[in-house]
Amino acid sequence: MPQLRQNIITGEWVVIAPERAKRPSDFVVDRPKVRASADNNDVFTVGGEAWLTRYKELDTKNIYVIPNKYPAFIDTPSHASPRSYRIEDDFYRVRPSTGGHDVVVISNPSEDLYRFSRQTWCDLLLAFQERYKFYMHDSESSYQMPIYNHGAGAAASIEHPHAQIFASTIVPNAISKELRQTQIYFEHNGASAFTEMLKHEQKEKIRVIAENNEYLAFTAFAAKFLFEIWILPKKHRSHFRDLTPPENEQFALICKQVFRKLGTAVNEPPVNFFIHSAPSGEGELPYYCWHMEIGPRLANYGGFELGAGMIIDIVSPENAAKYLRGENIG
Repeated sequence: MPQLRQNIITGEWVVIAPERAKRPSDFVVDRPKVRASADNNDVFTVGGEAWLTRYKELDTKNIYVIPNKYPAFIDTPSHASPRSYRIEDDFYRVRPSTGGHDVVVISNPSEDLYRFSRQTWCDLLLAFQERYKFYMHDSESSYQMPIYNHGAGAAASIEHPHAQIFASTIVPNAISKELRQTQIYFEHNGASAFTEMLKHEQKEKIRVIAENNEYLAFTAFAAKFLFEIWILPKKHRSHFRDLTPPENEQFALICKQVFRKLGTAVNEPPVNFFIHSAPSGEGELPYYCWHMEIGPRLANYGGFELGAGMIIDIVSPENAAKYLRGENIG
């Protein structure tokens, strides 16, 4: 029987309707071609035009970081005001899209997301943290978010593996919703929804797919995507930028493990991941914890999802977890 489930972090409802599908293995996709080496059309080739614009202080053997050539958020010009203003007879409100937009490029074009080494993961995550700190102190942005698009089905427009970091003067809608909902949960229950969710998932174990000393990875109870995975730190912390070197190392290891499992289970599908953190101007919040969300792109949204803003997930998160762990599905 279909089931309505509520995400305790956002308050959103989803429909879990596994009767509409067959088995998790039905979603195994054709593996996309892996780039074997750089070619003449590779805009991110080491030594090329993009590479020459890199922030040299962030260089490692595995990654380099550049400003996005076509930014969604631009550095604030000294003469521009970030304040909103009215247009069209004072009817609509707009404001400049200011902040920053970087690209973190994986130097080796054949080392795609499902094959990142431990050191590549460490370098990638450290670059995210360093740009968080830069935008926190040296720009007018109030929010930063790293994202990764893998495959054309996940909106990757360039084949060479790369991540992006967005910095904006507004807190994105999804984060505002998480902050509001988890604050309400904290006020009503006297505990963080993230901490309670972590304890619950560790106790139940039915959705857990990986774990180490610092992190827990599990399929989302109220999933927005088929095989959606969350990685949560065991120590409650609001800001991703504050990871210690050992915590960064452990995070790199669980990311490598989770993407290996996902790639093996459903043949390296297009996927997005993003890291949610508290706004940069906030201190440590007792109700909010940073985390990574991983969204495989195995199905398209239909009319109901788009019209209602409510997802219908046709693989239960529990069966998805079993499949990712390599267990047989009855």
